[in-house]
Amino acid sequence: MKISFFFILTLFLSFSLKSQTEDVFSVLKSQLQDWDPIRGEWLSNSFVSISKGDAIPDRMFPEEFTPYEVLTMVPIERRRAMLSTIQASNNSGNKTGLNLSPIEMIINHSFCEYLTGRSYGDPHLISFDKASYSFQTVGEFVLTKSSRGHFEIQTRQKPQNESFSLNTAVAMNVGGDRLCYYGEDKPDSKNVPFRLNGQPIQLQGRTYFLPHGGTIRLEGRNYIISWPTGEIIILDSRMSGKMQLANITVKIFKCDTGEFEGLLGNANNDINDDFNIRNSNVFRPAYASFSTFGNSTLARGSEFAEKEYLAFLAKDFAEDWRVNDLNTLFDYEIGRSTSTFTDRSFPRVHMTLNDLDLGRQANARIQCEQMGVSPEEILGCIFDNGFLNIIPNPIPNPSNPVIGRIIHDVRKPALNTNDKNFGEGGVLSSKPRELNPDGTIKDFDPIKENNQEGNEGYQNKPSNTEPINKPDINQDSDYNNPNSSKPIQIEKPTNNSKPVFSSPVNKPSSTTSKPTVKPSNPISEPIKPIKGNVKPGKG
Repeated sequence: MKISFFFILTLFLSFSLKSQTEDVFSVLKSQLQDWDPIRGEWLSNSFVSISKGDAIPDRMFPEEFTPYEVLTMVPIERRRAMLSTIQASNNSGNKTGLNLSPIEMIINHSFCEYLTGRSYGDPHLISFDKASYSFQTVGEFVLTKSSRGHFEIQTRQKPQNESFSLNTAVAMNVGGDRLCYYGEDKPDSKNVPFRLNGQPIQLQGRTYFLPHGGTIRLEGRNYIISWPTGEIIILDSRMSGKMQLANITVKIFKCDTGEFEGLLGNANNDINDDFNIRNSNVFRPAYASFSTFGNSTLARGSEFAEKEYLAFLAKDFAEDWRVNDLNTLFDYEIGRSTSTFTDRSFPRVHMTLNDLDLGRQANARIQCEQMGVSPEEILGCIFDNGFLNIIPNPIPNPSNPVIGRIIHDVRKPALNTNDKNFGEGGVLSSKPRELNPDGTIKDFDPIKENNQEGNEGYQNKPSNTEPINKPDINQDSDYNNPNSSKPIQIEKPTNNSKPVFSSPVNKPSSTTSKPTVKPSNPISEPIKPIKGNVKPGKG
């Protein structure tokens, strides 16, 4: 009897759990499909995949957007309604069995502004809280990492001579995909810069779709990698002498304040704690709260104090954020590991602007100003150009792929993946969704359009009378940011909570076998994987 009772109870709870799960996501799907039947269904299914840590479904529409970018096209009131649906489920105990936190995070991001951090030149770093410093070290480091588990960026710094190092490689966790960029020291014989989950990929077009929803775009000399949750890294590839360096710009969200760690600080709006280290017994120079290149609110210390501070950064601060064989995201050739790229004795001599003669400083300043370098980076630019003749690199301002984009109704869905261009058999509406100033669709009747003969994509579907609006955004100094209202704060995870993304990034393996995840999912023909063996790193 007891066995039967518990069996029946288990079946009941299982059915109830499934029903509640379907209820939450059916509401979200309905809210999105009422906005756009094709894009809305894809976005709602992507939400489910992201909550499980799975690869997202293929796009059935022509745009090359991430889930976050599609979400910013949804009218603000509809996004607020979706957020209320999730919060109501959370308040009732979230018995769905699925992780709603990443979905809640993505929606909250659509109401937030960006924070920017930088690692540029040889290199100089500007934290999210605007502390700036020189970081002349050699090795592999955590540049920034989210406590939620979906976002991490590691950099490899290689010596150019005895006193200066450069960023030559970048490794990333892009929502569960391990993506690496190599300007130098490629881990195999393939002469392409990117490796996705250990496999080389060839970028032949404008955008490449990553399996878990991120994208890689090429704009000019900049590679723009976008997370499915909205974060961005911009890689500007340049030469310094015979070495390929990468200037790195990172954009995260203000509403995730205090959830980050690494060389770019904790993003808590406090400039004075960005250089704190875990070992409280280590002596930290008083000058460490100052900016190496001068903060307008703080006076520069003496040259001796500055060099003492640089030594602290290169030794104790750097050691806190060095990666090891267990947490590295990089790929390595056989016989190599992160220790291969580590030199704790570097630099031999700490250099400052005072070591550069006034004539060179003046010439470098002219070049930096002519190239439009911002005041906050001018001294770092003078340092780079004066010592190494690095071409000035202003903060990049790539276009937002969503801004000003006119989208059409999809009359007949067609695959848009890395292997197939949209349009082969796909049918678009004859009229674009061009917007009036008030956000309504210009000269467009969705009922008539959906009832056109041969419009199989919308047959037997409710008419969509709500316009697809442009994203609610404001512009900051270097990127167009969604900021339609006061940010809605996300409850921070507790120590007992699981990471938002339950499926971990595919880390390098200690064996020579190929990674289990291959770069087989989404975008337009542009980018095709290159076959070939590559040895992943340890981890």
